[in-house]
Amino acid sequence: MDLADNLQHPKVRIWQSPKHLFGVLALSGCIAASAQNIQTTIELVVPTAAQGSTDLLARLVAKGLTQNGFGQVKVSNMPGRSGTLAASYVAAAPPDGRILLVATPSSHGIASALERNLPYDPIQSFTPIIRFASAPYLLVVKPEQATNPAAFTEKAKRASVAWSYSSTGIGGPHHLVAEFYFNKVGLALRHRPAAGGVAALNMLHTGDVQVMLPAAILALPRILQGQLKALAVTGPQRLAALPDVPTFNEAGVQMDMVSWYGLMAPAGLPTAQTEKIANGVLSVLADPLVQKSLSEMAINVTSERGADFVATIKREMNSWTSLVSDLGLQVDIGKSD
Repeated sequence: MDLADNLQHPKVRIWQSPKHLFGVLALSGCIAASAQNIQTTIELVVPTAAQGSTDLLARLVAKGLTQNGFGQVKVSNMPGRSGTLAASYVAAAPPDGRILLVATPSSHGIASALERNLPYDPIQSFTPIIRFASAPYLLVVKPEQATNPAAFTEKAKRASVAWSYSSTGIGGPHHLVAEFYFNKVGLALRHRPAAGGVAALNMLHTGDVQVMLPAAILALPRILQGQLKALAVTGPQRLAALPDVPTFNEAGVQMDMVSWYGLMAPAGLPTAQTEKIANGVLSVLADPLVQKSLSEMAINVTSERGADFVATIKREMNSWTSLVSDLGLQVDIGKSD
């Protein structure tokens, strides 16, 4: 029975008193206001732990959308199983624009390469909104460890005890990018996954591991503070923030993969709503102060929507599947943090 039915119900004699009418109008106003608040609450589901690179970007976008009239936009961290926990949660949500996934190579590339029976289809279960940013990976060590990739490789090979590397979790991009590089240069290092990017960097900073290959946004602050040292960067060009750090290609190893970040909704989100959210994100990223922050974090803004975004995901799935096959990796993402 809805409010209109209640107004006509024989046991509800509200029309007999102006006082009662005022009460009902006040109640209906509260209900309308409450409904409006519900409709303008958006949840950005992040597939990683708080304070990592994906989380930092998500919070920047959430703050901007909130300020730009999208209502209260909050970030929910849902790490685990190489991003598939978060992706599954969003795929099962209603397509009303209130629950969105911050998609990454983990949830929409690597997961399908590691697990045949995903609880969602990376393409069919989602509405692609926008791939809005990308960032290269860095080969990072402690400052005293090595001065260049060749020196690092030589020192690691001569070590009496096998070196270790950290990552943000089993089956994540930091794990697989590292394995790809070590395979290229003939190293066999022990993998020590951590519960998120900050924890993984702390392991390197304290000497629990000797190396990591994180996304630039995650490691850059500590590099600029002198706590860590970058030896090489993926992609076709050097970073403006680290002009003296060569690309892997310059160092003789082809490493073109980059981390990327996008927004996806459950399948069936109306086109008008999809476009409104995509435009809202681009508006946030166009702000001069935000652009300055992104530049300082070594983040490149992208604007890939619809079919173009889907094409990127398909390429990612093929690339990571080939990489996992070439490396012969057997990874149980059920143990991922």
